[in-house]
Amino acid sequence: MNRMPLITSHLLQPLYYPATCLAVLIILWTITFSADAQLDERKPHVHSNRESPVHLPLPKRNDVFHFIVFGDRTGGPAEGIQVLAQAVEDTNLLDPDLVMTVGDLVNGYNQTPQWMAQVKEFRDTMSGLNMPWFPVAGNHDIYWRRDPNKPEEKPVNEHEDNYEKHFGPLWYWFEHKDCGFLVLYTDEGPEDGGMRSFSDPSQQKISEKQMDWLSGALSEMKHLKHVFVFLHHPFWWSRYPGSNWEEVHKRLVEPGNVRAVLAGHVHRLSYTGERDGIGYYTLAVTGGGTDEETGPYFGFLHHFNVVTVRDDGYSMATIPVGGVLDPKDYDALRESDGDLLRELHHRAASPPLEVAYDGSATGVYKLRLDNPSSLPLEVTMEGLGQGEWIVTPNHRHATLKPGEGLDFAFACVREAGFENGFRPPLFEMSFDIITPKNRISLTGRRLDAVARLAPPAGGFPESERNGQLVFDGKRDHLRIDPELVQSPDGAFTVEAWVKPVDANGSVLSNRRHNTGFGIEIMDVPRFIVHIDGKVFSAEAAGPLHVGHWHHLAGVYDGAEVRLYVNGKRTGTVPATGKPDTSEEPLYIGAMPYSGWVRYDLPRPAGFWGGEMDSLRLSKGALYSTDFAPPGRLDAATETVFQLGFDDLRGSFTPASGEESFLVPVIGKPTQSQGR
Repeated sequence: MNRMPLITSHLLQPLYYPATCLAVLIILWTITFSADAQLDERKPHVHSNRESPVHLPLPKRNDVFHFIVFGDRTGGPAEGIQVLAQAVEDTNLLDPDLVMTVGDLVNGYNQTPQWMAQVKEFRDTMSGLNMPWFPVAGNHDIYWRRDPNKPEEKPVNEHEDNYEKHFGPLWYWFEHKDCGFLVLYTDEGPEDGGMRSFSDPSQQKISEKQMDWLSGALSEMKHLKHVFVFLHHPFWWSRYPGSNWEEVHKRLVEPGNVRAVLAGHVHRLSYTGERDGIGYYTLAVTGGGTDEETGPYFGFLHHFNVVTVRDDGYSMATIPVGGVLDPKDYDALRESDGDLLRELHHRAASPPLEVAYDGSATGVYKLRLDNPSSLPLEVTMEGLGQGEWIVTPNHRHATLKPGEGLDFAFACVREAGFENGFRPPLFEMSFDIITPKNRISLTGRRLDAVARLAPPAGGFPESERNGQLVFDGKRDHLRIDPELVQSPDGAFTVEAWVKPVDANGSVLSNRRHNTGFGIEIMDVPRFIVHIDGKVFSAEAAGPLHVGHWHHLAGVYDGAEVRLYVNGKRTGTVPATGKPDTSEEPLYIGAMPYSGWVRYDLPRPAGFWGGEMDSLRLSKGALYSTDFAPPGRLDAATETVFQLGFDDLRGSFTPASGEESFLVPVIGKPTQSQGR
């Protein structure tokens, strides 16, 4: 206590102690400079060891807190309590300081036993909140109505006494973080104790008793930064002709710190605007009845409002119930379920439909669906007859438990004839995922049935035509499923006569996911084979002449991969080993899409445009030196299959070789005269 006056005394007498004074000034300047430097170090700033001219502004440092306001609970179905429960979960994730309501907590309009049961249900649900909540009384909470089957005497104050016993006072205020929260009561009823009705203009008032209390409460809260007011009926609306809200509003304006008034009852989200610095809001519902048909855009929704309070004001946001997500819910199991179900697809569970050579067919086709997830699925499988097909029943329903699978059987009948072409039956599967909180509907997924046109008993008749197929380069192609033709496991030769109309596309290919083989034209033709996980490509020296016929032949002999153009070797790469087999369809005029495909179903890509006269896949290396291309590729003993394109049967063209079969023609490739 004596040191400070002493220092002060020395500072006031510099002429008597010049050296001492200078020393003290230097010390004080040093202390001040050091303190300023330390303060500068403590100032909030962005920390980095990188230089940048960009200034990153830091957030506000003033105090901030949040509170949430629930709308009405009443008037909806019994399941509305589950909506309230979801709002409680959402609120806990947002973790505000407190929760307010705007009245109509229970359905009410009943006698005491029923009212008590509803109060218990509401309070039990709200007890799940991790923060305090504060009630507002609404007409449903207060109004009493007699049950003619088990009548009781009308309470003098209807349910007012019950309300204050189980919820709290009808009007009150409290302080939190320099803010006031003021609750008013808008269903005081008639003075003579008659039946209460908010549609009676004489009951649309704040009583003098409550007005006097309001004035005193506002005076007590005058020192607070912000005040928020909560009530049930929005008495400022024109639907309350007997309201004395003008007087209430004047009293709210007087202290200068009332920021917003929030009400309920109308079950519709609405902002009336700001008046004298006070914002007026009504909330829709949090579990109550709402006009779902009109919907959220017009203010009819289940929601709660989040209010952010800062020193200089507040902001408010509306969040639909269920719109707050817990990131911890998105664990490995949910991720796995999502991946499995996004790509879930039905598949054929029976042999192909056998179609007679005249086009008629009768058979049962089965589709299989397995549920690989941990969630139940409600499935609809629909059979769509295309063209002359009749499919029955037209749909089937089933619920698949986690890990469960089911076959869906459909009878398929087709009349004879190919006048309108040929399309197989189509089966569309749609399903709903039943999660613990909601139902997710996924769009339909389609799958064509596999149909086989059976060769006639005496074999294919000789065609009188010498034709070829014309591919449009956009969609036209042929598809041979892997169960009909297996990829070669040793030396093989593939060849075709082609007349390209452009310089790109795939003549033949089942390459996908690093397996298979193909002849492709990408500026220049190339023969590609996957062997022991590696790709080998023999390329021609130059492009094909557009509009001219060419014979292309790809050969693998166990030592090298070779490409011949018009009988001349144009590309060679050394290669040994066993060709990698492919489970993909063999596409002619296209190739399997090599990228990621939802449901992992093969689909064609890389379409080729031009004319194709014939195509042949043979075992063994048919060509080892330059040769004169055969004018016609006929089937021989070493032929796996051969296509001449001389005949079309509906949308099928005959294939001969080890086994005779017909290949479906997809798109609308046309026939033209042969070379």
